[in-house]
This record gives sequence, structure tokens and C-alpha cells, in this order.
Amino acid sequence: MMDSSPITMDEVVDEANEQKTGETGTETAMDVDVDVQKTTVQREIDDEIKIIPSNEETWMNLRFDTKDHGLLWYKCYAHDKGFSVRETGGVKRTSNNKPCEVVRYFGGRCNKEGWRQGSANNPANDDHVDQKPRSRITKEDRWDCKAVIRFQLEDSSQKYYISSWLDEHNHKMIPPSSRQFMRSNRTMNEVQKFLIDMYHKAGISIQSSFQALCLAAGGRENVGFTQMDHKNYIRTKRQKTMKFGEATMIYHHFKSEASMDPAFFYEIQVDINEEIASIFWADGRMRMDYFYFGDTISFDTTYRTNKNARPLALFVGFNNYRESCVFGAALLYDETSATFDWLFKQFLICMNGKEPGAVFTDQATALSRTYHGLCTFHITMNAKSNGLWLSPFLEELSFLMYDLETEDEFDYYWKKMLENCFNEEEEEEGKKLTSKIEAWLQNLHKVRSKWSSAWLKDHFACGMRSSQLSESCNSHLRKYLKSKLTLWEFFIQFNNLLEAKRHKELRNDYDALNTIPYLVFTNSEVLQHFVTKYTQPIFGNMQDEYSKSFKYHIRPNNSKDIDGMFAYELHKLDQQGNPIDKRIVMVDFVERKLICSCKMFEKCGWLCRHVLRAIDHLGYGGHPEILKIHTRYILKRWTYDAKSGDFTLPAIQDTAERVYCSRVKQLTGSMNLLATRTCMDDDIYKMLEEGMQALKIRAESMMPAMKFGQPSTSTEAELNPTSSESEPHWAKALKVRTDPFKSRTRRKNRIEIIRERRRQTKLQERAAEGK
Repeated sequence: MMDSSPITMDEVVDEANEQKTGETGTETAMDVDVDVQKTTVQREIDDEIKIIPSNEETWMNLRFDTKDHGLLWYKCYAHDKGFSVRETGGVKRTSNNKPCEVVRYFGGRCNKEGWRQGSANNPANDDHVDQKPRSRITKEDRWDCKAVIRFQLEDSSQKYYISSWLDEHNHKMIPPSSRQFMRSNRTMNEVQKFLIDMYHKAGISIQSSFQALCLAAGGRENVGFTQMDHKNYIRTKRQKTMKFGEATMIYHHFKSEASMDPAFFYEIQVDINEEIASIFWADGRMRMDYFYFGDTISFDTTYRTNKNARPLALFVGFNNYRESCVFGAALLYDETSATFDWLFKQFLICMNGKEPGAVFTDQATALSRTYHGLCTFHITMNAKSNGLWLSPFLEELSFLMYDLETEDEFDYYWKKMLENCFNEEEEEEGKKLTSKIEAWLQNLHKVRSKWSSAWLKDHFACGMRSSQLSESCNSHLRKYLKSKLTLWEFFIQFNNLLEAKRHKELRNDYDALNTIPYLVFTNSEVLQHFVTKYTQPIFGNMQDEYSKSFKYHIRPNNSKDIDGMFAYELHKLDQQGNPIDKRIVMVDFVERKLICSCKMFEKCGWLCRHVLRAIDHLGYGGHPEILKIHTRYILKRWTYDAKSGDFTLPAIQDTAERVYCSRVKQLTGSMNLLATRTCMDDDIYKMLEEGMQALKIRAESMMPAMKFGQPSTSTEAELNPTSSESEPHWAKALKVRTDPFKSRTRRKNRIEIIRERRRQTKLQERAAEGK
């Protein structure tokens, strides 16, 4: 609880520019800009604030250097007495009503001065006369209090004195326990604003961040402002950030990122009205990750960023720990072929023309010379949306997706699926082949090479079969991105997401240096060969394959391949003892080549259970040389040394701003490290301070023509002679999507479809009975 002693300036700061409450009585946002002169003013009047005027002689002798000085003094007096203050504007006119440069008159009133418009308590209001209707019903908070103070500039001393003061109130004073709510004394200091900004960037809610400030201050009564002030501060800062529009904000954000990261790449697509339609960007870390792990990517546009539902397109892939890493991101206006063509073109330019080996999307457009795989998950969902809920069909479709090895097998089982699942004689729900289902199946058959394992086995895809990798990344996005975020807040939270993912990768690197995977089969020479090479997730996959290899029986085929390779047949036995899951492993003992018909190594990058079974059988059966695994079967992208090697980006022309920011960053880091290590010793600190002063004088004498904090014009001309032409396009506005959710209605499930059909049938029967 607050006592009745005079408060200090740490508890109250000026709100000289506070807006009037207005007719509705709502609270206005607090000023965001930090007044650097407040600290000096606080020190100057700290002693005088403690003066409690008791008579006219006391306050007549008070003098104040500035207007803010006087208002602060009166607000502190009002806080100590128990009422809040409203400022009356300063008058820049002399006694002869002539304009002047300085404020000659100003003052303050009790916040209960006057009446609200239409107040029933106002004696001047006539009940029989129609009053102007109030916008909304609010509580009465004014009683026509006459308390007022007026300040005037003294010509002789050029200081302000109290020209008149009426200190009589017609209402009760606020008790000390409730004075924390008085508006004139609620304010935020610089530290609190910094913490609020930090909490907001971290995605912490207003309620949680305000509670943290209360705990740090020792209670809500000691914070100095309310949760509504906290909310208003964030809202006002957001409005100021977006003052010049989203397009300008995007321009400055990317320009700032590029100045700090020379490898930062961005491109903006505009329409004929010079409005931003699509945006693509990638920082230096994204480009580096693509250099090492860009052999397979997943592309997805299903995540909507905000209330305008602008699609966020992510290029995602696997790192050496088989965890997702982002290669690039884009905000799109629409999802047309022209937009995707522009996006993929910018992606290749950003990656120096390097195309991935395979890309999986839920769209029909991809890179020209890259294997394009369709997402098997979306195919299954589309089948259900077309009414194909029948379990046998989904099982047959899954078999076509994952278990076939040749194109002939696909043709055979495709026809078999049509015969088993679509019988024209059957009239049951889901079995009749309608024209809609037939058209969908025909389109699916046309693009069979993009989703069936019969074609995918010839392409390296890191074990990826769908764009689920992007959708799993979307689940992480939901933790950071909310629909109410502005575009500026979106970029902040997106960077937070990237930072979290990269921090996790650093944790994996740390664990790799301090631990090794647990070896279940300690006697296996094959696994011992891989345990120190592959990362733990990949070695876990291999160890799982090795444990499943014991279920297979091997039988040599005496024939030789034309290349001199021996063929071995492997199979499992079912409960009746019949061979199932037959595979062929080709072995070349001279060059130690191992090829399996399932082609897992070609698709995923690690050996399958069939090859591991053949190695164990042959290695301990008279061919020990086969146990020495060739280095070709240790794929570098899955090892701990995946990022070894030279990584170079296309040459980027340095601008004066990039050079300036880079130098500032380097010098700041060096000086901070030096100061941290030497500040504890008095002698070293004095030596360092004297040396810094000497260096400062010498440096300033060498650059008289330069302004502090700005690079010289000559340096800028040397670094960027065509800076005016290289500036990115500054669009007028961000193009807004019209009816963004119009084509994205929720799909009905099977039960809802059946109910709707039954309802339609009943309506038709009733209509027929009525006729």
C-alpha cells in the first residue's frame, strides 16, 4: 500500500502531451517516444517536489525553469493530495495578445472539472429540452470541480511562477491505496518500455508480460501503469510502425536485413498498379542449408498467415539429422501458374541456378528439370473428398503408392483395383463409378509417375513421399504466428521460428560431439562401421532395418548378371510357410557393389534390410571382403561432416550501408569483449579509458569532413556507383486478396454427406406427396 509521503520522480513522469479524455471518456494511448530530457528534469526538481505549499506565501515564491518542470511539480502535489490533473494547453502570446516564441501561460485543472455532455447532474441541463444523445452510456466522473492552477512566465528571470491557484475541491480525495489508477501519474519508464517491446517480440501475451512486470516491481501497485496502458502502448507503437503502410514497412525491413546479412536475398513482384502481389526472401543461412541439403525439397502453400489469408509458401528440406530446415519463404497473393512460375524462377536465382533432385508439392507446377512428386497425403484426402471412402479402395491406392517396383506391376494392379472396387452391378454407397469419380481417376492415372513407387524408386528423395514435411513445419508456425499479427509482427515471429529451429540444430551438434548412438547389436561389424559416421537419427533407421533383416531367408540364384554380379533371392514366410515380400539383391564381390530391387539406398540414402541380410550371410559364409562396406554407401549428407567443404555465394556488390553496419558490428563485438574482461581491474580500466580517449581524438582529427554515424559520400560512391539504380522497387501498397476464404470451405465428411442426401431425398418425397 502506498503511503501519504511525497513521492519521487521514479513514481511519476510527465504526460505533458496527454490528450484530453474527450466526450466518450475512453483512455488514450500513452506516448511512445522517449523524452531524453526527463532524467535531467527529474534531478532538477527532485528536492522541490517535497515542498508541500501550506499558504499563499509559500507557493508565490516558487519558480520553475520550464513548463515541464512546473507541470511535474503540480502532478506530484496532486498525487500526494489525492486527485488527478488535466493539463490546459500552453499559450504562446503576450499580454497584448501578440504571438511569441515561448509559452507564456499554461496551467492544470482537476480532472473532475466541468461536466460531461448530456450529464443529468448538470444543473444547466433542462429535462424538458431535448439534449444531444450521447454515443454511449458511461459512468459520471466529473463534478464541476473548480480547482485550478495557472503558471505565467516572469520577464525578469525568464522562469515560470504560479500566477493564481485555487485548491478547493468539491469531491472526495483518492485514498493512497487507489492512487495507482490516477491517469496523470501513470507512466512508463525506459526500462519498462524496453521489457514490453522484448516480451512482445518474443510472442508473449499482454496479460503474461504485464504479470511479469508486476512480479518484478513487487506488485501491481508499484508498476506505475495499468494493463490497459500496456495494451495502448503496444497498439500505438504498432500504428506508428505501420504509419506509412505495409509496403514501406516491407521495404525497410528487407533493407535492414540485407545491411546486416550480405547474403540476404529478396524479390518483390508488383502488378500493373504497382501494388505488391508476392514476396520472396531467403537469408544467408537458408542459402547455405540449401547448398548442403537441397537435393530434395518440399513445397507447400496451405498455411495462411493472417486475416487476409495470404498464403505462406515454404521451401523445406531435411538436414543431416533428418529434421526440417527452411530454404526460402514467400508471401503470395494468389496460387496461379504465373505466380508459381515467378516464385520458382526467383528461387533458382537465389540459389545460383542449382536445382534440387526432387520436389514434392500439392500443386501441378514445379521446376522444369526436377523430378516432381505429388503429395500422397493430399491424394488420399482428395480421394475422400470425391466420395471414395470405401476401405478396399484406400488399401489398393496405398499399395499402388508404396509397394510397387515396376511399371508393369502398376498397370496390372491398377486394372485389378478398378475391377475390385468399382463394379457396375453394385449400387452401394461409394462403389458405383460415377462420371465425377471416373474423371478424377483418369487425371490421377495421367500423373502416376509423380506418386507411385514404381517411378519414385529411381529418384533420391531422402525418404520423402509427401509435402507433410512442410505441414509439420506449419504446426510449428502456429505456435508463433497468429491471424491478428501485422506484417511487421509476422516477420519478427517468423525470425523467432527460424532462430528456434537453428538453436535445436546446434543442440544436435553438441550432442553429437558428446555422445554416440546406442548400439543394440554389438557384434555386428556392419553397424560398428556406421555408428561413428551417420548421425543418430539415420543410424537409428539403419539399426531398425538391421533388426528386421533377421526375418528374411536368403537363397542364392546360380545365374550371373551380364555385368558379373551374383543374384540372391530374399523372402519372408507367412504363417502358412509361404514366401512373401520377395526381393532380389545383386552382389559384385570384386568392386563390393550391392544393389537391391527395393532401391532404398537410391531413394533414402541408407542400406535396406535386404542388403544388410545379404552382407551378414555372405560375410560370415566365405566372403569376408563384403563386410568392408565401400565408402559409396556412406552418404555424406547424412553424416556428422555434412557441412564440411567450401560454401560460396554469388558475388554481392557491397553498399556503403552494408560496409558501415558490418564495421560497427565487428568493432562493437570486439570492444564489448574487451570491456567485459578488463573492467574488474582498476589499473587496466584506467589504461583502457585513457587509450580510448586518445584514439577518439586521433580518429576525429582524421575525418573532419564526416558526420558522426554516417559514411562519407566518397566511400559510398566507390562502393556502390549505381546505388540509385540498384534500389528495389518501392510499391505503393500491399495487394489485398478479395474473398480469401471463398474457395476454401470446409470439406464435409462422409456422415455429413449421407445426412445431406437423406434430407434432400425426404424433401423430394414430400414434394411428390404434395403434388
